[in-house]
Amino acid sequence: MSSVVISETYLLVAAIIVGGILAGAMTYGANILSDSMRAAWHYICDKSRVDIDAVFAFGSQVESYAKIYVKNVGIRSLQPGEIEFSDVYFGPRGSYKLVSYSGNSTPYWTYTIVNDDGDGIWEPGETIEITVYWTENLGPTDYYFRFVVPFDKYCEITFTPS
Repeated sequence: MSSVVISETYLLVAAIIVGGILAGAMTYGANILSDSMRAAWHYICDKSRVDIDAVFAFGSQVESYAKIYVKNVGIRSLQPGEIEFSDVYFGPRGSYKLVSYSGNSTPYWTYTIVNDDGDGIWEPGETIEITVYWTENLGPTDYYFRFVVPFDKYCEITFTPS
């Protein structure tokens, strides 16, 4: 009879240990899932707060650059690094290409914040002037411009140089 009690005691202790291990593993898994969902939620919130609009573009047929004005119409500011890691697509309609930021050879693009308050951050309501330096003089055809920020938001405009 005493051997039965001892065996049952061992089984009870083993069941408690296994239950504790399983509870710890489930808590750890729930924390990982919670952290992942929190990170996804923050990304979605940031993405929904960013919005931009191309408001004006111009270029000259005898020059090799174009200027495009893009306004931050969202509720989130963009840091200089976020602007510089944005993608610019530019070129004659039907043959545009990805243009690198501030390169040594054309094509490349640069930007300045037109109505900056001095902090260098592109805040809501502020406009940036993007200058695209092209490989040759702009011709009398339609040119396409698309600006894509790192949050999958983009704006685009088509214009004809004068």
